[in-house]
Amino acid sequence: MVDYQSIDAETFPESEWQSSSGMLSSTPLPYCGGCNEGWTFTERDNETAQTAKRCNVCHPLRRKLKNLERARLPYTAHQHTLSKYEWDTDNQRERVGAVLDWIHGRTDPVDKPSVLMYGRPGNGKSSMLHILAKHAVFAGKRALYITHEGHLMDLKASFNQERRLQLHEMLEGVDLLCLDEIGGMGGGGNWTQWSKAQTLEMISAIHDRWASKALSVVATTNFHPRQVLRQLLDNNSAARSRLGQMFGKPVEMIGRDRREAVADGWD
Repeated sequence: MVDYQSIDAETFPESEWQSSSGMLSSTPLPYCGGCNEGWTFTERDNETAQTAKRCNVCHPLRRKLKNLERARLPYTAHQHTLSKYEWDTDNQRERVGAVLDWIHGRTDPVDKPSVLMYGRPGNGKSSMLHILAKHAVFAGKRALYITHEGHLMDLKASFNQERRLQLHEMLEGVDLLCLDEIGGMGGGGNWTQWSKAQTLEMISAIHDRWASKALSVVATTNFHPRQVLRQLLDNNSAARSRLGQMFGKPVEMIGRDRREAVADGWD
């Protein structure tokens, strides 16, 4: 028997997660048994048709799981929970904790905190984005997870379509944006002029939503913020101002690589 009221981002049964083209999804949620396939009907009188309403027992969770699919999380996100997360520093716990407090309605809903985490790969930045997105969805908010490189690839692919991808449209109705790996997965930072220009547009679109108090943003990068500003953004003063307004002082992640070492011949 499903306890529809108590299921949240931490307690959702691990056996019910599934992959949909690599994205995190879930098995179909069974109806509660007290409704007719998600609907409840009320008799009015002999001359008036029945009124139908969404079931208040199983429909809220069904809506959250639909929004989980729309968040575009990678399937690996099902492994990451706050209860098992190893905080990197007290500063990270405090700054990210402010986002969690906002997600769960413990602070002013109008002021949406934002954070940029940076540091070497493998120390829990992406895992935290997965956790935040899931918590937001199960708290009744809309979340969207994208990687910087993935967004640029989708944007380039849309040039051959009738309608070009628009980040403003993607962010419509989204409460929390989880932007992963600004600058790419790491390496030499060899960015083309096209990718630099599109990144500037991306920052402008995100800042517009944030400035209107419609969006909280949590972002990560494997590069030092100074490298992002100087090399990826060509010291663009407007981009620097927008990033500073949104994120304040970036949070440095200094912990160990948490990915399990595997003897796979690549060392």
